[in-house]
Amino acid sequence: TEADRPGPAQVSQTNKAPVSGTFDPNSIPDVAVDYQPTKDALLELVQAIQGMQLSTGDKKQLTEGEKGVAIFIKRTARNEITTEVSSQVLSMVDSLRNNDFSTALAIQTALINSDWRDHKDWLKGIKNLIQLATKKLQGR
Repeated sequence: TEADRPGPAQVSQTNKAPVSGTFDPNSIPDVAVDYQPTKDALLELVQAIQGMQLSTGDKKQLTEGEKGVAIFIKRTARNEITTEVSSQVLSMVDSLRNNDFSTALAIQTALINSDWRDHKDWLKGIKNLIQLATKKLQGR
């Protein structure tokens, strides 16, 4: 009978608030001192690519990369990124600065393999940024 039935199942979810992927260079959150070099390096990379001649496809890739950077920085400001992950991202960007594109891609692939579940929201965008950087910066 209806009286014997329990009510609808109560499922509690502890979802974190979503992080906006809007990249606004005039409104970038502050991060802890330990994370500042990673933030600066990512912003420098985005600015370097923004200053280049880009095709329509490149611009789409850059937009995705900017979203990844924005989410990474915002999550860092919320203390949702570990120092280990942040240092790997810094090593990846340093590799790009040194035209060591294969090492940058290897670091990014390792991050995807180890941290995809927790960080896919920004890792995909960062991958786009690496691909674009490889295409535009290689041989410069």
